[in-house]
Amino acid sequence: MQNVPPGPRTDRRRDLAGWLLTPLMTLVLGPAVAASVGLLMVLWGGLGEVPEVCAETVADNRCEEISLEMVSQHIAVFGVLWLALWLLPWWRELRGVRTGIAVLACVVLVAAPLRMN
Repeated sequence: MQNVPPGPRTDRRRDLAGWLLTPLMTLVLGPAVAASVGLLMVLWGGLGEVPEVCAETVADNRCEEISLEMVSQHIAVFGVLWLALWLLPWWRELRGVRTGIAVLACVVLVAAPLRMN
């Protein structure tokens, strides 16, 4: 039998607390930060202005439909990324990947009010 050099070891110890807390904190913090950004934009940007998303459809009076479509797309991408957090195994070596997906999900959700201005 030949001596095979060991390959890179993977850290497959349990990270059950991180596996549970990362999606839950993303579900709480993502919408809270997005709502805060939206509120600040309304307070600083003014209430009577037409959002840039609706600039092309002002004549047709379709701003509500366009806004809801854009927000629903952001919510759908956030939902897919949030579900991906649950699909990752609870290995300790995937902690960085899990955190990256959680931050990306929050950025996608915060981008919705930013696109409105």
